[in-house]
Amino acid sequence: MRFAISSRSLIVFALALTAGLVAAWSARQYLQSRIQQIEDRARTPMVRRIVAAYDLPAGTRLNSDNVAVREFPAAVVSSASLEPGRFTEVSDTALRAPLRAGDVILPIHMASGNSEAFSSRVGQGRRAMTIPVDVINSVSGLLEPGDLIDLYVSFDYRRKRVTAPLLQGVLVLATGARSHAVAERAGAGGGTYAAVTLDLSPEDAIKLVAARQGGTLTALLRHPADAGANQKAVRGDLATLLGVAAPARATPTRVPVIYGDRAIKSLPGTNPSAFPLADQAPLFDLPGMPELVSAWLMAREAEPGEGPPVLQPPRETDR
Repeated sequence: MRFAISSRSLIVFALALTAGLVAAWSARQYLQSRIQQIEDRARTPMVRRIVAAYDLPAGTRLNSDNVAVREFPAAVVSSASLEPGRFTEVSDTALRAPLRAGDVILPIHMASGNSEAFSSRVGQGRRAMTIPVDVINSVSGLLEPGDLIDLYVSFDYRRKRVTAPLLQGVLVLATGARSHAVAERAGAGGGTYAAVTLDLSPEDAIKLVAARQGGTLTALLRHPADAGANQKAVRGDLATLLGVAAPARATPTRVPVIYGDRAIKSLPGTNPSAFPLADQAPLFDLPGMPELVSAWLMAREAEPGEGPPVLQPPRETDR
């Protein structure tokens, strides 16, 4: 009995010893792996870069209080990141996008302090006006800064729907927030937008404001070398335009007399001649030949046979 108890104790002791050795070996392996990681990290080249000290909203001006310095592995840090010695390049500049705490500050996050205002691109005596557009008036998003468009307005006049050219040869300065200078830097692809900015004279801008309030505008894309103006307008409903409208009732030759003691059986309809537009052709010419709004753009500097017309900036005599 005593021998059996001693054998059991030896077995338990052996198991405990084995478990202890395994635990010690595992701890040693863990410590060695951690030491290896620390040594590998020590051998990895680290660089110091400027980061946001805390969450910074767009428009924040950077200073020594809202930035910090953090180390990054040289192999993963952005090539455009700024080292502490270049802090003067971004000091007192405003952020164009929000940053989270610890985000690396890049030059692209900065609003350019020396970029010229958009108003400086508007010619002397001209005005820039932004109007909303839909898919049709944006030519399915293909409209680009620098394009020329014609604006037509549709409105009701004397019980007739009239559509006529309002402004022709209007220069598009920007589509959404994309101007001509931005488009050149960004390359192809105009994206989507809900508004366009047009180059107008003050008089044309007033016309456009009134047309937006009293009618419906439609934009047509014009070829840059097309210097012709169109004076055609149209009136009437769709049936009149297609030539399927019923003819106007003839004017009675006799004047009807109404007696107070007799019942009124029938009365002639309203005289169509009372409405000047009722008996006229749907397609007609405007009383005056409209001029191109941006006619100064069509100055031709190329001689015959030297290529297509070249768009030139306005001259003092053309404004």
